[in-house]
Parts: sequence; C-alpha cells; structure tokens
Amino acid sequence: MDIKESFDNMYNNIGCFEYNEEGFTIVYDNFSKYLKWREITEIVAYKTDLFTFDRIEMQIVYGDKYFTINEELPGWYQFIIKLKEIFPSIPKEWDTDIIFPAFAENRIIIYAGSNNSEDQS
Repeated sequence: MDIKESFDNMYNNIGCFEYNEEGFTIVYDNFSKYLKWREITEIVAYKTDLFTFDRIEMQIVYGDKYFTINEELPGWYQFIIKLKEIFPSIPKEWDTDIIFPAFAENRIIIYAGSNNSEDQS
C-alpha cells in the first residue's frame, strides 16, 4: 500500500464514531459516549507541542463537562467533516489555519453554542 492509499483509507474511515441525525457515539479504548449535536455548547481546537511535531486536539464541551480527542483518533477526518456539516458557523479553514506557526498552541474556539437555526440541523 502506498502513502496515498494509506492516507485515503485513514481519511475515509469513520473509525470509532457512529453517527445518526441527532448526534454521534464515540467508542475508543475505555471511553464510550453518545452525545446529541444540540448538547454541544463549545468546541475548542488547539495544538499540543510534542517536541518534534505538533498534534491537533479538540475539546468537545457539553454543559460543564468535556472530552478531548486528537487527530490520531481513528475517524478524525470524517468527524471534522461532519462537524462542519452540522455546525455551518464553524470556520471552514480552521483546521489548516491552526497549523501555523508551528509549535504554537493556536487555541481557537471554533464553535460556541448558538440559537442560530442554521446550526444543529
């Protein structure tokens, strides 16, 4: 398998996520959670400096609780696509904009709860 095939497989894989109209389930290692889209109150993205490379991470906040996922999680790419579909107010280029400058946290709130009828369709 070449690099392009490997990336395509990673990109198209839903990984540890399952989706329905109202929300998603994530099952990974010892963590399992079903969350309705409308329960999400904030999504924060940032980078963690791991000395030789950065890792993009995301906090999914619901009420006074949250969980954190990162770009190494199986299904990450499809999850990002789904978030942009469900929450149109999420900046379309946040995931490429956050890359620079390297080794900086670049913390950004990409979604803050909304009463906007466009979001949370």
